[in-house]
Amino acid sequence: MRLPTRSDVIPGDAKECRKHALRCAELAATAGTPQSRAMFFELSKNWEKLAVQQQDAFATVTDETMFQESLNLTKWLSSLPIWKR
Repeated sequence: MRLPTRSDVIPGDAKECRKHALRCAELAATAGTPQSRAMFFELSKNWEKLAVQQQDAFATVTDETMFQESLNLTKWLSSLPIWKR
């Protein structure tokens, strides 16, 4: 048995989540009962929250990656002969 991957658990990106949110909002607008409207509206809000969370997570990973690359570049630059006078 294999462990679930990220793609098994949640959609791949915020754009995809927003598509789901829009579809749920459309279904809420055309739902036949107040309970169905409320359910689809709640699903739409949850998809939008997930989109925001994914954007935040991506920004954090990108910031950390850029920071690490900056540190690596700084270390490499400081090892150049020009700095060893």
